[in-house]
Amino acid sequence: MVNKPNPRFKNYRELFNNLIKTTEVVTMYPIVSCIITYDSSKAVTVTKRNPQEYYVKMYDLESYDLVFEELIGGKDTDYIKLKEVEQTWAGKYFAVTYSNDGHFFLRHFGGDKKERSPAEIADSELDINQLLGIDNWTMAIEGFPDPYITCSFVSDTKIFVNLFHNFTKTHYHFVYDITMKSVTDGGVASRSIDCSKKNFPYKSFYNDELEEIYSFYRQGQSFVIKGNDMQDYFYERMTELDLGQMYLVYNKALITRSSSNIYFFKLEEDENTGDRKWKLYHTINKRGFIYYIRGNVRIQITTDDRIYFYLIDPETCEPTLENVMFNYMNCN
Repeated sequence: MVNKPNPRFKNYRELFNNLIKTTEVVTMYPIVSCIITYDSSKAVTVTKRNPQEYYVKMYDLESYDLVFEELIGGKDTDYIKLKEVEQTWAGKYFAVTYSNDGHFFLRHFGGDKKERSPAEIADSELDINQLLGIDNWTMAIEGFPDPYITCSFVSDTKIFVNLFHNFTKTHYHFVYDITMKSVTDGGVASRSIDCSKKNFPYKSFYNDELEEIYSFYRQGQSFVIKGNDMQDYFYERMTELDLGQMYLVYNKALITRSSSNIYFFKLEEDENTGDRKWKLYHTINKRGFIYYIRGNVRIQITTDDRIYFYLIDPETCEPTLENVMFNYMNCN
């Protein structure tokens, strides 16, 4: 099928010129993930040279210059798994969690200088295996970038961390204060999970309105955790679906990709127990990638041939199709 221009717009073709500004920025290695900072000033990428060497790079969105670069790994004995960069609400501070052959680490940075010394990097990094007293027997999945550990900012100085030690099928979570360099808010919580060893935490979010943390696993498990007490949490198997790319919209709706559909979940109170549980309330039958940035009122779903724009109602969190455009650049 060939898409032809609508002849009704022939006399107005100039109105449709230069609607999109594009600039090509060549990266040295393939991109694993890319985020836009919440202040819309920079793009932050994770790139992979090989299993031993990853890079976190930051580009200015006005000049497109490289303004920050840091190596993760780099030794022949390293085996790195690193998926994405997390940021504070103002987009000023950043953190990554990664694994190195079963050894878990948290590293934070500000991006205020292009390069940091080895001493500065070491000072900003937490050895999580040493903190928890666990071994390095966790084996990540070949072909997946997921490191079996995620994090999210609770404040500019506090970072929530959760991980899955798959040899013992044990989940751990805690809040780490990067200024005090210590675990706070109730210490370390842990529990065993009855699941496959190929399961892992996919994403975590902090709800600043209710001051609680949401953590979601690939195979459908979820945690709702009080932000000031890691021991106070609710665990459930929220769905039998395998969960993929996901976003939390308005601190209310979890929008996630699974197989050939996009699913919408909300926390609702169970009539029998009074517990708040994630309930599926809407499905969009499209196979594509989701894009959303905090503070926006819409999501985008990018398929092979089209990009769909959905407005999300702030009250009901119901999606309404607003616009559709052809994916003529074949982006994903």
